[in-house]
Amino acid sequence: MTAARLAIVFYLIAGLINFVPISGVLGDSIIEAAYGIDVSSPELSLLLRHRAVLFGIVGGMLLVAAFRQTLRPAATLCGLISMTSFAILYTLTQPDNDQLLGVLRADLVGILILLAGWALHRRNIKNHNAWKH
Repeated sequence: MTAARLAIVFYLIAGLINFVPISGVLGDSIIEAAYGIDVSSPELSLLLRHRAVLFGIVGGMLLVAAFRQTLRPAATLCGLISMTSFAILYTLTQPDNDQLLGVLRADLVGILILLAGWALHRRNIKNHNAWKH
């Protein structure tokens, strides 16, 4: 598989990792099952469902960036900020929750995959520009 195609695969995987939580928009039971928490108020439900929409935006950007190279810098930055900030906040908070530990692990994998996709993307651009000269 070429570096360019592998970059696409990595962006698709990172995009799916970020996009999947959009399902939380459908209701509290999905959020509760995914995160192992009790959505105890309409206000918390609103915030968590809005968070699901934001994940859909980040994941959607990464999915589109898999095929639109011009979007990769912005999508990569958004994805890395999202996943890295969760990892930092998780470390600072240290919750005792297996589902959130699973989210942390998914984000750590997502960070590595996205960085690999970015590196392949940059390598492909560098090689492409070398052929122009």
